[in-house]
Amino acid sequence: MQHQACQSTPRVNYEIAPIAFFSTDATPWAQLQFYNIYRLVLAGALLLVGLTEHLLPESLLVNNKLFSDVIAIFTVVVIIENIAGYLQWPNYAKQIYILSITDIISLLLIIYASGGVSFGLGILLVIPVIIPNLFRPGWLSLLLAVATALSLVSIEILAQQQHGFQIIQFTTLGILSLFIILSAWITSNWAGNIHHTARLAKRQGLDLASMSQVNQAILDQLQMGVIVMRHDNVIDQMNSVALEMLGSPKKWRNHSLESFAPELNTWYSYWSDNHQQKISSYDFNHQGIMAMRARFVKMGARVNGTVLIYLLDTHEEGEKLQDLKLASLGQLTASIAHEIRNPLGAISHAAQLLSESETLSTADTRLSQIIITNSERMDSIIDTILNLSRRKNPKREAIHLKRWLDEFFEDFIEHTKLIKNQLSTVVEPADLEIRFDSGHLHQIISNLCHNAVKYAKNDSKELSLFIQVGIPDHTKNVVLNVIDNGDGIPANLTSRLFEPFNTTSAKGTGLGLFMCRELSQANGSKLEYIKLKNKGSCFRLSFANR
Repeated sequence: MQHQACQSTPRVNYEIAPIAFFSTDATPWAQLQFYNIYRLVLAGALLLVGLTEHLLPESLLVNNKLFSDVIAIFTVVVIIENIAGYLQWPNYAKQIYILSITDIISLLLIIYASGGVSFGLGILLVIPVIIPNLFRPGWLSLLLAVATALSLVSIEILAQQQHGFQIIQFTTLGILSLFIILSAWITSNWAGNIHHTARLAKRQGLDLASMSQVNQAILDQLQMGVIVMRHDNVIDQMNSVALEMLGSPKKWRNHSLESFAPELNTWYSYWSDNHQQKISSYDFNHQGIMAMRARFVKMGARVNGTVLIYLLDTHEEGEKLQDLKLASLGQLTASIAHEIRNPLGAISHAAQLLSESETLSTADTRLSQIIITNSERMDSIIDTILNLSRRKNPKREAIHLKRWLDEFFEDFIEHTKLIKNQLSTVVEPADLEIRFDSGHLHQIISNLCHNAVKYAKNDSKELSLFIQVGIPDHTKNVVLNVIDNGDGIPANLTSRLFEPFNTTSAKGTGLGLFMCRELSQANGSKLEYIKLKNKGSCFRLSFANR
């Protein structure tokens, strides 16, 4: 037996320097890695020079032993400081100054050992002077630059006193010292501005994040669903009410509506593409099950601006209309019972007495029987309407669907000629529960199943009945489908299927499906007919409350 299922954050480019240089985090250790790599390369290069000093002219090195010792010690210290940087001890600010001072002292000693700035190593002082001003701009870093320049001048004076005065060397010294101080000052001002901008951007980002959280908290307090759509037609925010109404989709932020709310997306596209008025409302069925109303509100004057979508579950509104309908029906049926039933009873009784007369001809007996039959039918219609009007306040209770359906089918088989193999159920998950009036549910399912037995197949032995229960994706409603393998309902009859007194059988009252729909609406649910691609009929009952 075959069954048919009724079913980036924007990327920012920093062209001037890496973002790590201007990080406002507590421990931005990544920015020291570049400097430590440079120091290892520098130590290796100086060590290579120290190992090959015998190849250099003797006039270039004044103190060979000091030159070699300082390079060796500097290399060992650099390795140790790299390990300390990896262990992140001592703290970040201290390491910046320790590394810079180590390099400055080592280079000054090397410059002294090589006879002053004439050896050309003075330019190497620029990097360790710039580093503190770049990473930790302030007066302390500038003071270190000035101290470096003064130390360089002192070393050069000391070297010249020992080896003779040359004006060209003091000219080079002045230019180099001025360059060191200016580089430190420019770097300190530039890095200070960048740090300030980074802190300001971070503060504004925190403010925006805080404002977004406040907005989300406000949205969550609203009783209606709210969706915020960006100009590129993707979701920016959604409150918990809307999330629940749309079946709690896992991926919704920065996604379009199409993936989990195609009907809503269709109306949104229609509204936005056709330049509808700034505020518009549309009714639709989410996933073909839940009745909703969407209200689109365009924010601002731009054509492609932010859009607010308000979602309202029209179920409560439908219940109010249902209550009014049943109240009016109760007044009507009271009048019917009083004005029609008494005369109808007299007619029926008179026809019964007339049919018992022995002098009636065969034709008269047939006419009296017609009167009795139609009187009984009218009386049945009145009973049905009276029963419906009296049940406007259903007693809802928790119903375990799988257990309830198993008991219902056992009872249904006893009152029909069907066998057990002709009936089947699927409930997923198996522990689904609903809140519904048990008597009403029995009446609805019983009516739908008996209709299938009467009308689906000419021979009831060929009938297959299948009840499928589940929760479709992206909805919160439990859905129960009653499916048969009959010939289906003709298309010209489906539009009036649930109208009262609409019947194709002379024996029926035409109130069965009408009463089923009214009972389902009285319990806050919805009954509808679903057209299948192949033969067969499917009646879907959507339970709004779980």
